[in-house]
This record gives sequence, structure tokens and C-alpha cells, in this order.
Amino acid sequence: MRTSDVIVVGGGIIGCAIAYTLAKEGVSVRLLEREEPGCEASRAAAGMLAPQSEAMHEPYGPFFELCQASLRLYPDFIAEIEEVTGLSVEYRREGALFLAFDFAEGEVLAAAYEKQKAIGLAVEDLTADEVHQREPALSDAVQMALFLPDEHQVDNRKLMGALILAAQRRGVEILTGRPVLGLLREGDRVVGVRTSHDVYSAACVINCAGAWAATVDLHRHPPLPVKPIRGQIVVLHTRAPLLEHVVHSAHCYIVPRRDGRLLIGSTMEDVGYEKRVTADALLRLLAAARQALPAIERCTFIEAWAGFRPDTPDHLPILGEAEPGLLLATGHFRNGILLAPITARLITELVTSGQASRDLTPFRPHRF
Repeated sequence: MRTSDVIVVGGGIIGCAIAYTLAKEGVSVRLLEREEPGCEASRAAAGMLAPQSEAMHEPYGPFFELCQASLRLYPDFIAEIEEVTGLSVEYRREGALFLAFDFAEGEVLAAAYEKQKAIGLAVEDLTADEVHQREPALSDAVQMALFLPDEHQVDNRKLMGALILAAQRRGVEILTGRPVLGLLREGDRVVGVRTSHDVYSAACVINCAGAWAATVDLHRHPPLPVKPIRGQIVVLHTRAPLLEHVVHSAHCYIVPRRDGRLLIGSTMEDVGYEKRVTADALLRLLAAARQALPAIERCTFIEAWAGFRPDTPDHLPILGEAEPGLLLATGHFRNGILLAPITARLITELVTSGQASRDLTPFRPHRF
């Protein structure tokens, strides 16, 4: 039986960030990944770091505060990963635009504007002329917009590659092609895992398996309430830059990359583990993007993909101790990329000191 201080189950951005942060504290970490690190939700995401966007139509509270805290950590998190690896991850801070094409959409944005201003968030109300001064390629049908200057983005695929390398350079052992088939227990304590290849022991196991978190312990009753929600994205390429900012409409978002790609997403589909790209989704996404940015007609199709967000019944992450020897860090739904730095910090605190610096009660595993 092979032993380490900690076993991290799952090699997405949450698992890799936790492994990296633990290793910085001198903890010996073994990370087990069912396929290849970063190949699932972390690869399929669009890389938006957008607490205010997520909260446009939701109540503010502990989850929004958690997202804001993680965004504040991002500049130093990125700088550190880039310094350790020498790799750029294309971290950008241009902000995001929310567009309205008719009176009803304008009313929704006006309400969001008042709500965000009331709690002191940075938000600007733009006329149609002001929108087109910032983004000339947007449709003439745009009537107004909100600008959120504090919304950021990162190339999540580049970040995953750099984070994996950074974790390895800190001494994390990453083992691929090893789906966890069950947990090992002695009495009431988890002491390791069983995989398709071997048995591994550790003082602490951290389940970061995302949409597959419930499969790590199939004998758990009740089952861990995490399920996959499919999202689809289509990618176009433009020879000349069309956008500087992330753009949202009521029916899609468009994320510009420095290399000329435009990521257009995304769907929300409760279809189990059916990972496929559908014509219906691509047609709807392209039509919505064309309404906002007519010039996409001249763009080149590059690719499309589907991925699984790990969802929970209340759409909030599950963070904390599930039982002695077992921590959970899963269920981040649409915000895994954003929440990686704060999740890594809080879980590392639980491992090293037994106490997190933030109240995790709203995210505790036993709330369901």
C-alpha cells in the first residue's frame, strides 16, 4: 500500500489548485485522475471570472462573497503560477458588457444596475452610442448595456497546463488513468482509496472529482448529491479582432481570446453523462451570437465541445469535512475556474490547521 499525507481525487482545476497549495505547505500529495488532468469541466469552460455576472439576477450572500474573495486572490494566484512555470495564461481584466435589445431586456438590466449600485459594486449604465464607442462591431440593434469593469477572464486551458506543471514542480505526484473505485475505512475514518490499479493510503482524502464526485464512494448513503449538467460551446476564429470585452446577451455570451478565437456559449442541459455536441444547441448559440455581433457571419468555424458542470441541489459548492479523514471540494457548478484560489486556500487550512478562515456553514457537506 502506497502512502502520502493527502490523496486528492480529481485533476481538474479545483483538485490541482488544492494539490499545489498543499504542497507549498510541505504536505506530501498524491493526485489521482480518472483520465488526464484538466480534461473535463476545466477544459470545457470559457474562463470567465465573473462574480457580478453570476449575481445579476440572484440574491447577494455568502456565495457571492466567496466568489468576490476568490477574484481578489486571482492576480497573485496567476502571478505565482506564471512565475513558477514561466508560462503565460492570458489573464485579462477588460470587464464585461451586458446588452439589451428591447425594452423588456433594458428593464431587467436597469433593475440589476440599481441592485449592484446599492451595494457599492462597480457598474456603468451605457447608452447605445456609448456601447458602440467601446465595441464598434456590435449590432446596431443594441439599445443599451451595463458595463462591469471588475469582471476578468483567463484562458482556462492555458491555466490548467500551467497549474499541472506548477503542482509537479512543487512535488505533487500525479497519477493518471486511475478512477477511484471506493474509499478505504478503518472504523469510522477514511484512510485511503482503492483504484483500478492499486490501493493508496493517506491521513486525508479530498474528493475533488467534479461531476463524478458521487462515483468515488458508491456505497455512501445517501449518495453525494452532485450531478452533471451539460454545457456546449462553439468556437469561431476572426482574422481581425472583433471584440475587446466579454459580451453577454439574454441568450449567449461571447468571450474573445487574444489569438482571434471567439468562444460562444453556453447551454444548460440535464442529460446525465451524455457528452455530445448537438445541432440544435449550435444553431441557437450561433443565432444569438449573430444578433449581438453580425460580423460572425464572416468568421471561420474552429470547433465545438460539450462538458459537464458539477451541480448540486442548491447550485452551491460542497466544501468541508464529510466524515473523519474525508474532505469534499466539489459541486462548483459554473464557477470552478473562478473559485479555484479560494477553495484551495480554505481546504489547505482545513488540512493543516483543522480550521478555515471563512465560515463554510452555507457549503457544508451535510446540509442536504
